[in-house]
Amino acid sequence: MKSMYQNICGNMSDVFQGGVSLWKSMSGETVFSYLLIANVFLGGFVLFRRPFEFYLGYLFILLFLFMYLGAWRSLVVNATFICVFAIVIMLTLFNVFQHNTTLIYMAKQVFGILLTAVAYYLLIKMQEYDTKPLFQLYLKLAVCVAAIGLFQQISYIVGFQPGYDYRSVIPKWNYTPAHFGLLRVNSILPEPSHYAIAFAPAFYVALTRVLKGSNDFLSKRCAWTVLVAYLLTFSTVALVAVLVDLFLIYWNAKRLRQMFFGGIVALGLIAGSYLCIPEIRVRVDDTFGVITGTSDLGGVNTSTFVLVSNAYVAYDSFCDNPLFGRGLGSHPISFERFSQSVFGEKIFTEGSVMLNMKDANSLFLRLLSETGLFGLTLTLLFLFKCRLPVNHEVSLNVINNAIYALFWISLLRQGHYFYNGLFFFVWMYYFSYKQANRLGCQA
Repeated sequence: MKSMYQNICGNMSDVFQGGVSLWKSMSGETVFSYLLIANVFLGGFVLFRRPFEFYLGYLFILLFLFMYLGAWRSLVVNATFICVFAIVIMLTLFNVFQHNTTLIYMAKQVFGILLTAVAYYLLIKMQEYDTKPLFQLYLKLAVCVAAIGLFQQISYIVGFQPGYDYRSVIPKWNYTPAHFGLLRVNSILPEPSHYAIAFAPAFYVALTRVLKGSNDFLSKRCAWTVLVAYLLTFSTVALVAVLVDLFLIYWNAKRLRQMFFGGIVALGLIAGSYLCIPEIRVRVDDTFGVITGTSDLGGVNTSTFVLVSNAYVAYDSFCDNPLFGRGLGSHPISFERFSQSVFGEKIFTEGSVMLNMKDANSLFLRLLSETGLFGLTLTLLFLFKCRLPVNHEVSLNVINNAIYALFWISLLRQGHYFYNGLFFFVWMYYFSYKQANRLGCQA
C-alpha cells in the first residue's frame, strides 16, 4: 500500500511539474486553448443551474472564441459539417411548426453544438491540424485525474474523508457506495459512469501500452495508473469499454494465440464482473427479465428502468417520423407524449427518470428519436469511413482507434451532444484519419 501511494504521488508530481513548465512556456491565448481540453474532465463543475446548467468548460469555450476572434483570425469551419448541420436545423424548424419540439429546446442544442464544434475545430486548426500534441495533452490531464482517483481510493481505505468525498468543493459530484471495502472511483467527475466515458480513449492507450508495449504515449507507470483507476470505477460502462478495447486490439491479430488470449480475458471479465459486482448482476438480470417478459418494468432497478423506458420512447418517436426524427431537443417532449400511454403515471414520479429523459440516457437512442435514419446513418458513416486499421506502431492509428472506442461507448450510455468535450474527440477522430491519409501511414 505504501509503495502504491508513493507511485501515485510520484505521478501527480510529474504531471504537476510538467504542467507548470507548459504554463510558463505558453501565451495567454494558448493557455485558454489548452483549457478546452480540460473540459473533458470538468463535468462536475457547474457555475449555475438556471435557466440551464452552465458548466465551467462552457466559460472556457466562450473565452477562447472571444480571444480567437479578437485577434482578427479567419473563422474557418469544415464545410461538410456546416452543410449537414444546416439541414438538421431546417428539419428541426419544420418540427417546431409541427409542435414536435420548441424553439427553446432547439436553441439550446443548436447553440451548444455550434459553439463547441467551432471552438474545437479552431483549436485543432491552430495546431495546423496536427492531432498528436493535443492528444498527448489530453493523456497528461487524464493521468493527473486518474492519480487523484487513486488518491481518493486510498483516502477512503484509511478513512480520510476530505480525500475521497468532494461534495463540498465540486457542485455536481456524487458519492458512490463501495464494493469489497473499496470506493467506486470517480475522481473529480460527477459519477463513475461519467469517468468511464471521459477516460475511454486514455484507457485504450493504457491497455495497448501494457498488452503490446508499443505505443509511446504513456510510460508503463502512467499506463498502470490509468488502468487501475479505471477498473476501480466498478462501472458497467467501464466493463463495456474493456470489452470493446480488447476486441479492437485483438481483432486484427495475425496469431491465433493472441486472439484466443483476448477471448479468454474478455469472458473472464464478463463472468467475474457478473458474479462479483452486485450492481452489474442486478442490471443484467433486470434487463434480461424485461426483454424476456419475466420481469415487470416497475420493479427493476433505476438504471434498467431509465434505459428501457427511454428505449420504448425513442422507438415510438422513431416510428412517428422514421426518416428525419422529431428534431433537435425534442426527446423530452416525445417522452411526455409517448411514455404515459405505455407506462402510465408512474414514470413521472421517478425523479432520476425525469433527469434522464432530457438526453435519452444514450446517444444512439437520442439520435434515433431526434434525427431518425438521417442522423443515425450519417453518424455510422462517419464512424466507419474515418476509422483507421488497428496498428499500435503508428501513433495516428492509436489516436483514431482510441476515439473510435469512445464513440461506441457514448452511443450506448451518454446522450448529450456536447457534454464533456465530445466535439474535441469528433474533430480529433476526423483529422487523425485525414492526417494519416496525407502521410500515407494508415496501414
